[in-house]
Amino acid sequence: NAMSATEDKKWTDDSIRWPEDQDKKKEDNEEEEEEEGPMDIFKDPDPTESFQFKFKVDKETVEIELDGYKAESDEIWKSTGLTIWKASEYLCHYIVKHRDDEAMDLGTKKSSATKDKKRILELGAGLGLVGILAHRIASPKCEVVLTDGDSEALPHLRANVDENKDEQKGQVQCRQLIWGEETSLEFLELQQKEKFDIILASDIVYSPVIIEPLWETIKVLLEPNGLFVMAYAKRQVPVEIGEVLSAATEAGFMYEECEESDHEKGVFVYTFQWKGIQKE
Repeated sequence: NAMSATEDKKWTDDSIRWPEDQDKKKEDNEEEEEEEGPMDIFKDPDPTESFQFKFKVDKETVEIELDGYKAESDEIWKSTGLTIWKASEYLCHYIVKHRDDEAMDLGTKKSSATKDKKRILELGAGLGLVGILAHRIASPKCEVVLTDGDSEALPHLRANVDENKDEQKGQVQCRQLIWGEETSLEFLELQQKEKFDIILASDIVYSPVIIEPLWETIKVLLEPNGLFVMAYAKRQVPVEIGEVLSAATEAGFMYEECEESDHEKGVFVYTFQWKGIQKE
């Protein structure tokens, strides 16, 4: 029941990473078509890559295999979601470790307070690692929705979800979600106005222009007692984690850094909750 690609709005994230290049892009594309030929010897004949992951969960090993592109391939210049980025693995370890915590509670322990289904959303899911892992380790009562705005990344996301989903687990679906208040309200309508208990995101902040739409999205989609977990890896991008955190405060959220952060490797993991909710 994943939304078909024909309904996706054409959008790739290079439009916000290289906005000044957009006017040139059309000219370049036209020139490129003429230039095809000798330059192609420098192109990687196979830019694709298969990524394998294993996570120890209790006595079981959860194995996930994702198809995407090499981080240095041309495809990544246009759509960053087509490869695996560092922070996603840190977020995965966070989910495995904290799956029984009161704030997250994926309903897997016998004493779990989760009587009803939990709804889990991944933003900027890319190839789908984090959302697929959440689906695989959560109770069958939990429902997972993986989203990305990038229309080039979505077919890969859908294929990876189909390959890795567990029929014994809860419902899992893929949807396009371009951030912002208006688009998030439209998305919520499609979700029968049901908000999310848990929102997950990793390696999603690569341009200052996405900070405001990100928090507009969280404000629309996060339940009043919900938890947003974000992993951020410091890369050569023109945005600092401090900008994201101050925007979170302005948007009405409190945050806490998690022990999963690794400052030496430049990776930060934060949890966010609405201000004023009772913490245990």
